[in-house]
Amino acid sequence: MKRNPLDQLRDRMLAAPDEINQSRLPPRFREARAAFIDTIARLEATGIPNQTLVTVMLTQMLPRMVHQNGAEWTAATLAKLARDIGAGASPAGTTQ
Repeated sequence: MKRNPLDQLRDRMLAAPDEINQSRLPPRFREARAAFIDTIARLEATGIPNQTLVTVMLTQMLPRMVHQNGAEWTAATLAKLARDIGAGASPAGTTQ
């Protein structure tokens, strides 16, 4: 059975940090990522919808990004992410 292209894209994006050189990651990245992934899995197992998890993550992530690097950097980073994501998807939302 062929998997949904968006599921395949998500899996590739989630695996990407595994390919990053350890010296380019912030301190304790792998430890924090593992704890975060475990927490998300636990919440999903309780039936919390993905939309809710994404909304909560954004409400926690954006203020931290602005505090750490400033509003301009945050906006530029989000714009770059939007372009990169858009480059991998067709207007219908499926990967090319």
